Order: sequence, then C-alpha cells, then structure tokens
Amino acid sequence: MKYLENNLLLNSVIDLIDDLIFYKDKHFRYIGCNTAFLYFVGKKSEDLIGKDDFEIFDHDLASLFRKHDKLMLAEGCVRSNEEWVIYPNNKKVYLLTKKIPFVYDGINTGILGISRDITSLEKANQQLQQQTLLDELTRVKNRKAYNLKIKSLLAVFERYQTSFSIISIDIDDFKNINDNFGHDVGDTVLRSFGALIEKNIRETDHLFRIGGEEFVILSESKTKVDAIQLAEKLRKIVASKTLHSNINITISLGICEVTTGDGPNSIAKRVDNLLYEAKSHGKNTVTYRSVT
Repeated sequence: MKYLENNLLLNSVIDLIDDLIFYKDKHFRYIGCNTAFLYFVGKKSEDLIGKDDFEIFDHDLASLFRKHDKLMLAEGCVRSNEEWVIYPNNKKVYLLTKKIPFVYDGINTGILGISRDITSLEKANQQLQQQTLLDELTRVKNRKAYNLKIKSLLAVFERYQTSFSIISIDIDDFKNINDNFGHDVGDTVLRSFGALIEKNIRETDHLFRIGGEEFVILSESKTKVDAIQLAEKLRKIVASKTLHSNINITISLGICEVTTGDGPNSIAKRVDNLLYEAKSHGKNTVTYRSVT
C-alpha cells in the first residue's frame, strides 16, 4: 500500500511539471508519460501507450526520435540534443531533450526522456546573432557577415563550380560631404544609400558595408554579364537620386568573377584593383577588366 501511495504521489508530481516527460521500453514503445507530453503531442493516453513513434508521428520525425533513442541506449548514459521539431498539429518548436537509460520490470532497460520547449530562447539567440551581422549605422550586413558569406560561396564554387561575382562599390568624393555638411549628414547619406541599393538588388545579391563609404555586393549571378548589368543599373539609379536635401552622389564600381584557386584575399584584391581603376578614370563608372 505504501509503495502504491508513493507511486501515485510521484505520478501526480510529474503531471504538474511543464516539461515533457516520457518513458519507452527496450522496443521503443511508450510505457508512460506526463500530462504535458500528451497535451503537446495532441494524444490521449490510450492512443500513445504501447505504440512506438512510427505509429504516432510522421516518418521523418519518428526516424529522428529513433536515431537519438538508439544512440542513447548504445552509449548507456545521458544524451542531450537540441532541434527544431514539427508535431502533428503543425506546431514547430525548438526542443532541448535529455534521455537516460532506466530499468523497468526489474531487468529491462528502457528510455526516460525529458524535453523542454526553448523556442523563445532559440529565437532570441537567432535575433541576437542576426544583430551581430548587421552594420550598426546602415542596417545592411557588415564585414563579419561578408566574411561568412564569401567563404560559403567559395566552398560551393570549389565543389560544384557554381560561379559568383563580387562588386566593390565606393561613393565618389564622400569626404567632401563630411567636410562640407558634417558627419551627421554623411551618416544620413550612408543610411539612405544602403537602403537604396538594398531596394534595387535581387534575392541572389547580398549587400555588405565593409567600412566607411565602401560597400560590396556578392552576386550569385549565372554570369559576370549579369553582374555588370546590375552594376550599371545601380550606378545610374544612384546618380539620378537626391539622397539628402540637395546632395547628389555618384559611385564607382569594380567587378570580377570568381576563378579557380581563388580565396577570400585573392578575389578581394582583384576587385579592389578594378575599383581603383574606376576611381582613377573619371569616377561614376564601372570597371570589370583591367584598363590597358
């Protein structure tokens, strides 16, 4: 009787816990869970007990659960994992799950699992990470984001020969704006410029502020011709706009396409040389090959 009372008390306590608690036997069939778990998966106890994940969830989700269950039993110790999960009610959550082996029936070893919904925490972490990749002034992506993206594009190019181009942009005579109108006006021009460029590029074009008045676009265009057309389009748009009061600006642009053997430094050096040529030959121009 005392054992029964203790067991009922334990079950009552477990049912009060918001975390998702479940037990499986050595054949991965559910032998128990708390109320929070039933509510979360949208099942009644009789629809869950005695069944395995493949009888309850879709194949992909069941396969994920089974993989972690097998790994935990094979290791024989506590195992933790975090992942996005979509449950039968189409609710997408980010779960922190811990599983440990436990003995039932006196001899058999099963699985005790505890999952916690940390979706809000994960979203906050993602938002914080995104903030670290944005330029504080212009709110376009920053140099850190550029470094991550170009390494990714170079890796894809090396493996699949998927080409991309880099467009280096510099605002012509920007120092004159700061000298004549002040840095506050200069900052306003930079913000307006970043927003204007973002508005006029495609989803496959990625804008970054590298520093000062220097910007870069990594363009996943199929050919360099597409990147050249984009650069000319942006050059004309910028020249036709008034970004602040009566201030008009122009930009110079250099373009090069990735080639075999390129690394972040080599492609950056080539495009910087092309930008320098554009600045040296009249400004408000696009250079995509060396001037001879």
